[in-house]
Amino acid sequence: MDRQKFQNIFPEIDQFLIASLCDDIELCENIEYPVYTKYFFPPSVCRKILGMNISGMKFLICGLNENSEKNIICIYPENNVDMVEFPVKYFKIVNKSKFKRLEHKDYLGSIMALGIKREMLGDLIVDEDLCFGITTNEIYDNMIQHIDVIGKNPVIVEEVSKIEIPDLKFEIISETITSCRLDNMIAAIGKMSRTKGIEVIEKGDVYVNYIQEKDKSIQIVKGDIITIRKKGKYIFVSENGASKKGKIKISVKKFI
Repeated sequence: MDRQKFQNIFPEIDQFLIASLCDDIELCENIEYPVYTKYFFPPSVCRKILGMNISGMKFLICGLNENSEKNIICIYPENNVDMVEFPVKYFKIVNKSKFKRLEHKDYLGSIMALGIKREMLGDLIVDEDLCFGITTNEIYDNMIQHIDVIGKNPVIVEEVSKIEIPDLKFEIISETITSCRLDNMIAAIGKMSRTKGIEVIEKGDVYVNYIQEKDKSIQIVKGDIITIRKKGKYIFVSENGASKKGKIKISVKKFI
């Protein structure tokens, strides 16, 4: 395969990740047997790669559920789709404490504290005192051995079936902004001043559609996914007319 040409298709993605994907494609070409990435890839990669056929190699993806945003990729010879079996585990982490709720950041932080890169995990869904997720068999075994407390809360890590995974949950946020510039949007949904919003953007803590964005003036459009580190992830749903003061009314979904 032409590695440079392939990498140029994904200029916005960390080149380390794309180089790793190239290695897996070349391995599949050599052994003519399904190969699975060890990393979970964002939608911008998965959408493009599903329609590709590279030297007879095709692609499938697997994530937490049908609406998952991070997916592991299988590269397989065109005529060997029956051999595909993703090496993943679906899991839940059960918070055994009756006194303190755990948040998404608590679960994610404890998993990453094991030395696990974020790209080695799929989506996480927190539902009451449970956190559901997906990862590779190897990472799951590591979690089973080392995660029994998060914060000061006792927890249990258990394997579950895919049908037990709940749908993603959202909280609807309504705000008014002067324009759909990124800095205005960050200030509104992040509950901060515009000056603080600009500071967060320039620091590199804001991602638009999973790509780091430091340009405060870009326009956010319907469907864009905004991530603010330590704040959360949001989807811009719609503009809903103007307020009496001439500001734009917006609706945003925040991932819970």
